[in-house]
Parts: sequence; structure tokens; C-alpha cells
Amino acid sequence: MKVLVIYSHSYHDTSHAGKVILDVFKAQPDFEVRNLEEIYPNCAPIDIALEQQRLAEADVIIFHHPIFWFNMPAGLKHYMDEVFQYGFAYGSTGDKLRGKKFIHSYTTGSGAATFAGELGEVLPATLKASAGFCGMDYQGAFPLYGQLALTNPNVPAEAKAHAERVVEFVRSL
Repeated sequence: MKVLVIYSHSYHDTSHAGKVILDVFKAQPDFEVRNLEEIYPNCAPIDIALEQQRLAEADVIIFHHPIFWFNMPAGLKHYMDEVFQYGFAYGSTGDKLRGKKFIHSYTTGSGAATFAGELGEVLPATLKASAGFCGMDYQGAFPLYGQLALTNPNVPAEAKAHAERVVEFVRSL
């Protein structure tokens, strides 16, 4: 099974959780990790054909990112705008993502209590809807709350456990 991880974080260099999670994903022999801000800094032009090829070859697609103002980072939105094109991801001939397993993994700086109720439902909604629109098999959201290193000394251990839980879930598919 080929797993493609699309990672986006506007401030990856200072992300304690992001670095640990990526290290766990990169250690998996069948996981390919694409760090959008390293490959396309400052929302540089995206190699659309290459990114579409990577997506088409994957069996499982994981989007991992922090939540910024209840949404994805700008780099991930830019990626989706450019790569998820009509005729590829949707439309009468846009079936290249259909049937692929999709997992949404994300971190937040605020704790779980902040996202209780309606706010918690908002966080995965955009990508759940996008996955469904493209015919992907949405496997669920994997949130990791409270990952602000200034207030949580357990960020590395929690991030590692989160990534391992995602990997274990992928292995169960």
C-alpha cells in the first residue's frame, strides 16, 4: 500500500509537533512525505503534473497540517487550488482520486475544550467535503489538540503518539 502525506505548515521550523509527526511518517517505508513549504516556498508555482502523478499513484492520502484560524495553512489551500483541477479531481473525467482512502490529520495550539461542540465540527468540514466531492473514501479526522509548546511540555511525546496512531490506523486499512 502506497501512502502519500501532504504536509503544510507556514512555520515548520518552529513547530515542535510538526517535526516529530513528520519524523514518524518519514520512518515508514511505504510513506512518501511532501512538505509543501519546503518544495514550494512562499506559495511558489506548483509542479501540477508531478503532484497529480503522486496523488494518482497513492492508495492512501493523508493531509497533515496545523489549524490556523479554523482552517488549513495558505500553502495547502494553494496546493488544492492548483492540483485538484477539473478533469483530474472532479468533473465528468475527473476520477483520478475516486476511491482513494483519505485521512485528515491536524494539530491545534488550543486544547480540546476550545473545540467542543460546533467549533470542533468546523475543523475537518472543509477537507471532508472536498474529499467527498472528489470521490475519495474519507476515513476520518485525527486531531491532536493543545500542541503549543509554550504551555505544553509534553508536545514531543503527544505528537509521536499521534503519528503512531495514524500509522497504526493506516496499517489497519
